[in-house]
Amino acid sequence: MNKNCFANKNNRCKILNDIQCANNSCSFFKTEEEQEESINRANTRIASLDKAIQKSIADTYYNGKMPWLEGDK
Repeated sequence: MNKNCFANKNNRCKILNDIQCANNSCSFFKTEEEQEESINRANTRIASLDKAIQKSIADTYYNGKMPWLEGDK
C-alpha cells in the first residue's frame, strides 16, 4: 500500500476491504491534500444548492448537520 495515500492506516486501507492494493496501483489513491481538496469541492457544490436540497442531504447523510456551512459561521 502506498504510504502517501490518505486511506493508509497502519499499512491497511481504511476505505476498501482489501488489506492492501495490488502493486500500489489503487484507482482510489489520493494524497491527504488531494482528499481535502476533493472534500472542499464537494462542500462548495452542496453549499450552492437550494436550502431544501441541502437539508435533505444533511438529514440523509450527515445526521441533520451541514458541515459544508461550517466555514460560513
